[in-house]
Amino acid sequence: MEPGQQFRRSFLKGAVTTLLGAVVGSRAAAQARDPISAILNMLGLLKSPPAAQPGKPVDVLAIITAITLLESEATTLGLKPTRLSLEAAADPTAPSPVTADDLYTAGVPRLVSIIERAETTNVDLGDRAGAVLAEINATQHSVPEWLDERRRPSRARDFTTLKDEYAGLFASAALRPERGDIAHWHVAALRQFRRRYESVTRATDVPWFFIGLIHGLEASYNFRAHLHNGDAPLSQRTRQVPAGRPKAWTAPYDWEASAVDALKLMSFAGATDWSLERTLYRLEAYNGFGYRRLGVPTPYLWSFSNHYDVGKFVADGSFNPRAKSQQCGAATTLKLLTEAGEVVWS
Repeated sequence: MEPGQQFRRSFLKGAVTTLLGAVVGSRAAAQARDPISAILNMLGLLKSPPAAQPGKPVDVLAIITAITLLESEATTLGLKPTRLSLEAAADPTAPSPVTADDLYTAGVPRLVSIIERAETTNVDLGDRAGAVLAEINATQHSVPEWLDERRRPSRARDFTTLKDEYAGLFASAALRPERGDIAHWHVAALRQFRRRYESVTRATDVPWFFIGLIHGLEASYNFRAHLHNGDAPLSQRTRQVPAGRPKAWTAPYDWEASAVDALKLMSFAGATDWSLERTLYRLEAYNGFGYRRLGVPTPYLWSFSNHYDVGKFVADGSFNPRAKSQQCGAATTLKLLTEAGEVVWS
């Protein structure tokens, strides 16, 4: 196993002794009847969650501790690991310091697995895991350009002009070997959740894989958050732009119903021509063409591939040439699905 792979699979477990000693050993945590709630309260993730800001700093120690406690609770409840659960390394060693990027890469799979395990058996546990996942998602997610008033107007790009470029880039795209393990986890997530995406397809005519790609990039596969922008919890309308969605929103709070609203708002529902090139165009248009003005292939499509190295729009809508996306690009994931024969282009 490559060093990077071993780290991503093990750093949460490797940090647990020190972190639990620091947090659970504190006076506040020691007096709390529910240490998981104590950690989430520290992060402001219960009752009235804040409007998450893209790329905002997070309390890495508290997040790691919260994930560790949530995993421990899932195990205590007898919730068996799923195909999306990462196995821990035999001899974990966590590097220091652990960064928010490390947290995203290793934390997202673990939280998605907890939510999946708790889906029908423990709604409260799933909600708490979803709150932490939304917090981590905010470190990488940025508001789509067409929704962000600060970045309008964006220079429109003509599909006819870009069509051949999409075909050529997709044909030559190759997965970066050091990103192989987490990229294949993204593919596994799409497979695992395909039926849920297909239920939304029946209501919108949007292909299941397109819904899944948007779900991964906008919400990190969080079924306790809105597809629109990753806002959690589902029981509240969205807070970030587009705010106040869905407009008609009453219990029961259903992820599929929220997803249908998002796809209609994005003008994807009922659209035709889901060819490869048109699919890639819609994905890039949704996130924005701002990277083209800077001569950087958009990570929204090409992250984890040979076409993308570094450079990312961050919290304030500005471009950071040193920031690197930790999300698997939609085109990169789609290439793996295509090579596996799970998506076929006519």
